[in-house]
Amino acid sequence: MSDLEPGAKRDPVNVLMLGVGNGVLRDASSEPVRRHLEYAHRAQGHIDLIVASGKRGHVEHSPALRVLYTGGRRLMYPGVALRLARKAAREFPPDLVTSQDPFGTALVGLLVSRQLGCPLLVQNHSSFYTSPEWVRERPVFFRSLLLLGRFTLRRADGYRLVNSIEARYYTEHLGLSPGRMRVLPVPCQLGQFLEHRELGELRSKRAAMGIAAEDPVCLWVGRPARVKRLPVLLQAFRLIRIRVPRARLVLVTDPCQAQEDLQRVQDKEGLGDEVIWAGSAGFAELPLYYQMADVFLFSSAYEGFGRVLVEAGAAGRPAVSTRTAGAQQIIQDGRTGYLVDIGNAQALADRAVQLLLHPELRARMGQEARACVREQFDPDKAFDAIVGQWREMVEVARGASVP
Repeated sequence: MSDLEPGAKRDPVNVLMLGVGNGVLRDASSEPVRRHLEYAHRAQGHIDLIVASGKRGHVEHSPALRVLYTGGRRLMYPGVALRLARKAAREFPPDLVTSQDPFGTALVGLLVSRQLGCPLLVQNHSSFYTSPEWVRERPVFFRSLLLLGRFTLRRADGYRLVNSIEARYYTEHLGLSPGRMRVLPVPCQLGQFLEHRELGELRSKRAAMGIAAEDPVCLWVGRPARVKRLPVLLQAFRLIRIRVPRARLVLVTDPCQAQEDLQRVQDKEGLGDEVIWAGSAGFAELPLYYQMADVFLFSSAYEGFGRVLVEAGAAGRPAVSTRTAGAQQIIQDGRTGYLVDIGNAQALADRAVQLLLHPELRARMGQEARACVREQFDPDKAFDAIVGQWREMVEVARGASVP
C-alpha cells in the first residue's frame, strides 16, 4: 500500500460515502464528525456522506465534509440515497464510492459506482457473517440480507473489515480475493485516554456519584442496544457483589434509549443503589470515567470491533469481555484482560472478581493493555492505512490490475 510521505503532495481523492446514519453527525464537535474531517484532510479532497437519519437536508461541517440526510423511513433509503448521490456527484465528482455495510448501502453504492465509473469499497463494521447471535435476532430478514451481501460483495472492487475473523470468512467461504481486502479498525483518538488524571480529580468524580474512594468500581460505556446484553451484565454484577460486597457498577449511557426494561432486570437481580446510571457523557468526559474505575466490563453478544475496549486499555484499565470477534481483535486473553463465553454471566463475574481482589494483577494487566493499545491502535497509522486503501483503489481503477 502506498502511504503518503510526510510533506508529499498527492492528487486529491473525493469520496462519496453511503451510511445508515448517526444522530451525532450534526454535531461538529462529535467524534464521528472529527474523524471524517481527518479522513478528508488526509485524502486532500472532499467527502459527501449520505445517511438515513433525521429530516431531509444537509449539514456542511467544512468545505471538505458535507453530510446529507435522506430522512423518512429506512425502506425509502435506496431511492432517496441514489438521487442524493447523483446530485452530489455533479458538484463533487467522486473518485471512490464507499458503503457502510454489504447490504442496502452497498446496493446503492454499486449502482452509483457503475453509473459514475469509479470503484466501490464495501465496508463491514460488524461481524454479520460470523455471528449466529445476530442472525437469531431476525432470522428471515437477516438471512435475506446475507444473501444480498453475497451479491454486492462479489461485484465490489475492494473490502474493508474491522476484524480478522470476518475477513477470514470472506476468503474461505465467500471466495473473495484477499488482495482486495484490508482489516482496518476504526481510528481511535487515544490522546486524552492515555493522559493520566490527577487522583483528586478521580476521587471528585467518584464522590459526585456517591462512590467512596475505597469502593471497587466496574464500568460499562456504550449505547444500550439489545446486542449489548445488559441483562447479562446486571446478572454478572449481582454475582460480583456476593464476593465483593462494596463493588459498584457505573453505566455511562442513557437508559431511556434501551430496548429492554433494564429497571425490571435490575430489580429482579436485587440491585439498588449499587448500580449507578451515569447518563450519557461527551467524548471529553469519558477518560475520567475510565480512570476512576477499576475494571471495564463488556457483555455484548456480537461486535465487529469495540472501540470502548480500546479506550479502556488506553486508560490503563483491564477489561473482561465476551468473546466477540471484535474483542478478540483487541484483548490478549490473560495478558491485557480476559475473554469469556458469550452470555456466560458467571464467567464474566469470576474474572471480574479475580481482578477486583488482586490489585497487583489488575495494575499489571492495565499497564499491558495500555502498551498494547498504543502499539496496535495508533490513530495516525490507522488514518493513513484507511486513506491509503482509498488511494490504492483509485490508482488501480485508473490503470493497474487488481490483485
